[in-house]
Amino acid sequence: MHSFYVRLAVLALLPMAVHAFQPAGKFKTEEQAKKHCPTDVVVWVKLSTKLYYLKGHLWYATTKDGVFECRKEAEEEGNTPG
Repeated sequence: MHSFYVRLAVLALLPMAVHAFQPAGKFKTEEQAKKHCPTDVVVWVKLSTKLYYLKGHLWYATTKDGVFECRKEAEEEGNTPG
């Protein structure tokens, strides 16, 4: 019975732990990024190449290793236009 409650507690805390590991300024959805930087342009950053793409580009939100970011923050991290 004790292990049941331990598992239940772990499952309850897991979403918070996963959220804590999301790097600041990097978002899974475009909407989250827009809320973070409403006056900046949201870009799709391909993490493996450090290239970013604007909405409308063929690779915008299509690569597996990418995140949504604010363009200013993406450029401050050394990402460049793709």
